[in-house]
Amino acid sequence: MKRLGVILLVLFAAAAFGASLSLSLLNLTTIGISDGKLDYFPIMYLTFRPFEFLSLKVTDYLALSHEKWTLGDYTIFQPRYYYAEVQFPLFNNDFTFDVLKSRLKETLTEKMDGLRVGGLKFDYYGLGGRLKGKWFEFGGAFDVQEKVGAVYSQISFDHIDLGTYYENRYNQISLDANLNLKVANLNNDLWAAVAAKTSTFNDPSFLAGIRSRFGDFEASFQYLRIGANRYDADFQTGDPNEVNEHSWAIYGELGYHLEDYYGAIFFKHNSRWESGDLVPLYGLKLSYKDISLTIANGDLHSGISGEQKILLEWNYFYSQDFKMLSPVKAKKHVTTQPKEAETFDRIADVYVLPLGSHFKIKGIVTSPRDLLGKGSMYIQDETGGVMVYGYSIPEDLQIGEVVVVQGTSKLWYGITEIVADSVEKVGTAQPVVVHLKSLSRDQLSNLVMVEGRVVGKGQYDFMVDTGTFKIKVYIKKGTNISLSAVKEGAKVRVTGILSLYQNELEILPRMQSDILVL
Repeated sequence: MKRLGVILLVLFAAAAFGASLSLSLLNLTTIGISDGKLDYFPIMYLTFRPFEFLSLKVTDYLALSHEKWTLGDYTIFQPRYYYAEVQFPLFNNDFTFDVLKSRLKETLTEKMDGLRVGGLKFDYYGLGGRLKGKWFEFGGAFDVQEKVGAVYSQISFDHIDLGTYYENRYNQISLDANLNLKVANLNNDLWAAVAAKTSTFNDPSFLAGIRSRFGDFEASFQYLRIGANRYDADFQTGDPNEVNEHSWAIYGELGYHLEDYYGAIFFKHNSRWESGDLVPLYGLKLSYKDISLTIANGDLHSGISGEQKILLEWNYFYSQDFKMLSPVKAKKHVTTQPKEAETFDRIADVYVLPLGSHFKIKGIVTSPRDLLGKGSMYIQDETGGVMVYGYSIPEDLQIGEVVVVQGTSKLWYGITEIVADSVEKVGTAQPVVVHLKSLSRDQLSNLVMVEGRVVGKGQYDFMVDTGTFKIKVYIKKGTNISLSAVKEGAKVRVTGILSLYQNELEILPRMQSDILVL
């Protein structure tokens, strides 16, 4: 009990000096409409960051059975993965190191229906790490119990990504690649991989696929051939197309996007069905955001007993961050105008003076409280921008209002912020948008603007190539911004707050009008 008390004291002390806690839940649910049978798979991600460079992480598959830890008279379930992660810059690159039980997962081919050939999905109890630069990434892991390891490398140039992987638990080696190619108004994403055990190198498995998009229309196709080793390929849970060694499988889909809606026809076929004189699986898919309904001529989910010709799927992700402040009572904000002779620190001074310094700054609100982060807002003056956090921020502040902030500087996930003791509204003004001309942190937390071509798009983000540099644009859930009008290859003008995530710069738009398709 004394040891447990010491641990709790350390955690409390870390929390008092600005630690953070993040909880995320990923819920994958599939329901067979005909009989109500359920495939439910929730995943929990928990991160406690006592210091900027150190994270304590837990990942658990909540639906699975668990081993137990015994602490005196008490027992606690043992999560699937639990590890300490350290991050720091190394030779102008990012180095990440972790210890204890984790998973090394890397691939460039998991593009359609979760099918993967090659890459790594390596569980280990021991040590892991990666070094990431602008155009390369190297990493590996070692399991101290089984005395086995895995290594990988990935490089990027122009619109091509290449990866090589090896793990000696099963002596498997693989290569994969991804290519983004635009031809006229057709945007194409191509992927390929080859994998084999060293003992079956003359009979490998390979995968080739393509996704093409023209306006709101999208077509996808991929072909899989498994060689001598069935485990060269990793199928999505319940995929009825799953086959064994010396077999093939094909996937195809033709769809149309309409804002948050997507409709498609699809087919699947494989050598096992062909040899049994069975027709391909084909059907219709309708989806809205994270919910999809699929109807087909045969069983859609081999992992659920019985024939499931109609499936409803719900993939839900929820994340909540908690900042732990020292229990200092916030001063009540007032709305009186400061005197003419009153002097203020420049926002630029916040980045020059030591962390923990006290400041009195005056700036224009560029993003209101809670929009881009719980309890946070952004302000800027003629010298720069800064994030402000604290319970004393008025909830009714709007973009363009001028405030006086008094508080202390602190580092938060690589971003310098002001933890506010008081916030006073003193007027209104128009914030100036800074044209971002390079990937420099000099404009961090400023309201910036870029113009360029969209060269990649995800569900909540897209990449903009300005011709000089590439930068990610990420959509926060609270903004309710739709990306339906953003297409790969389109020219866009994006305005937003320049932020930092996992040591990479990104732009956070605040409203729909911050994204203009030119």
